[in-house]
Amino acid sequence: MAIWQCSFLIVPSTERGRDSRSLSQRIERGTFWSDSQPGEDIERAALDILGKGASWSSDVDVWGDEDSTCLLMVRDGNRIVEVLLRVDLRSIQKQDLARLLDGFQRARVLLVDETAQLYEPTLFAVLQALQASTAWKYVTDPVTFIASLSEEDNRN
Repeated sequence: MAIWQCSFLIVPSTERGRDSRSLSQRIERGTFWSDSQPGEDIERAALDILGKGASWSSDVDVWGDEDSTCLLMVRDGNRIVEVLLRVDLRSIQKQDLARLLDGFQRARVLLVDETAQLYEPTLFAVLQALQASTAWKYVTDPVTFIASLSEEDNRN
């Protein structure tokens, strides 16, 4: 994943109400899709907005460009085991993000950010998550962001 991308796991709406600790444990186990499978609305929205992308594996379906905004579905046999959205904060168009999130709403899924916080697939909620992300800090002020990394290294 590139530093300008904000990553979200796409999870079933049955995860609603879980705290970040519980979500973190579920992320580690990779069991979000063990009892259900994501709806086709996710794939349709991704195809319509991002287009089908190239994959490096027969177990991974990609929509969009991996260096930009993309959706990845990881399979184990015939079952989807992980769905991941990466948003390129350098170039994402608000209307495309809104259309993608509409597909997520129809599929009844939620998004989990890099801090294991759960978000409804609404433009308002996802924009808040994007603005709190590491990628946002980098894109809005790369010099300060990189300087802060070396400051963290000096403290450790």
